[in-house]
Amino acid sequence: MASEVSDWISLAALAASFIAYLEAKKANQTGEAVAALTEVITASDKTQTYLQARAEGIERNRATEWQLAEHWSRAAFLISRVNKDLSVRLSAKSEFWRNPDTWETDLRAHRDISLSSVTRDARRLMESYG
Repeated sequence: MASEVSDWISLAALAASFIAYLEAKKANQTGEAVAALTEVITASDKTQTYLQARAEGIERNRATEWQLAEHWSRAAFLISRVNKDLSVRLSAKSEFWRNPDTWETDLRAHRDISLSSVTRDARRLMESYG
């Protein structure tokens, strides 16, 4: 009888440890997801700022466009563990900013890489982690 109680106590301790492990793993994954989504929002904000400046007459700046490409590439990498589809689209967005002259409007629409679309999807994902 004493060994049965001991076995049940050991089993309960093991179950509690496993639950704690799962909760810690989920919290870590949530933290990674939020960090990745934050990077997407940052890339979006920087892109919006650049596009607004261009709309106000500031000349095209290839160095800024390359920086935007780097931001979108980093965002694509970080989000790849959270949402593969969004990662592929962000990678295409990075390619676009590396050489925007080679992209046609139809191709951008087909790849669904509009700033509003990727930002909306990132914010929707962010809400699911909030």
